[in-house]
Amino acid sequence: MALYTLIVRLFSRLNLACAVLASAILFFIATIIFVEVVGRALTGTSQLWVVEVSEYSLLYITFLGAPYLLEKNQHVMLDVLYAHLSPSGQRAAALFNGVLGLLVCVALAIVGTQVVIDQIASGVREVTVMRPHSFWLTLSLPLGMALMAFQFLDQCVRAVTGRVEA
Repeated sequence: MALYTLIVRLFSRLNLACAVLASAILFFIATIIFVEVVGRALTGTSQLWVVEVSEYSLLYITFLGAPYLLEKNQHVMLDVLYAHLSPSGQRAAALFNGVLGLLVCVALAIVGTQVVIDQIASGVREVTVMRPHSFWLTLSLPLGMALMAFQFLDQCVRAVTGRVEA
């Protein structure tokens, strides 16, 4: 179990680093939008890339921040229902949630990885002003889903070992 604890700590640090990166991206978006609004008010011109970069950044904010929130049990949950379950019912609900989340995240990580590989091989680009390679946008999905899959696996382990956290 010591190896597992070490792996959990490693993923916890990785999740924190991803959450910090997501926060920095959010700050960057807020800054460029502020500069865009002030620039448009003063000069009457607009930078086309600001909206596009902001849209793409939202993907990374979501998929980088979600594993950290899941680890800290800050994700959406039906607390009213969960609170009325017995301790064994809470463990069963946590295990069911963990298994279901793990299966969905693993499936999305696998399919997302296949899509990214296909996009790299075909050189697909977005049909926008900046025309980035599509894999740069799609890459956020398998990355985030793989990290979340581990968090759901940990949730399953905690439910089985009786360390369920509400």
